[in-house]
Amino acid sequence: MSEVRILISIARPAEQVWSLLGGFDWLPRWLDVIASSTLSDGGRLRHLKTADGAIIVERLLTFDEDEKHYSYALLEGPSPVTDYVGTMSAKDDGNGGTLASWSSTFLVQGADEAEVIGHFEALYRVGLERLKAVVESTD
Repeated sequence: MSEVRILISIARPAEQVWSLLGGFDWLPRWLDVIASSTLSDGGRLRHLKTADGAIIVERLLTFDEDEKHYSYALLEGPSPVTDYVGTMSAKDDGNGGTLASWSSTFLVQGADEAEVIGHFEALYRVGLERLKAVVESTD
């Protein structure tokens, strides 16, 4: 089982970060590679379309508003992985800021494991940096 975890400090309160990060349907608001997101199944399935036209379907597994985290499973998409479970979270850093996290575990199928891990690390880092820029630009 492979694991990827990216953490980033954001100079805003956790509630403010979570108001964007915690929207299961809101990836297009801060993740540039996602062009659109549509929910189905009472908001538990998200259908993502990437900027290059790929379709990704994910199921919300857990959602905790108080703890500010959710987890989701990848059901279909272009990545050569199985058993993918991702987690998004926003934790108070004790100094008025937030430690935002995007992590996942998965099995790589038919591809180079290091390359797949590197792909997810880059995606999560770029995404969280963009989230930071968006959140820190608002008051």
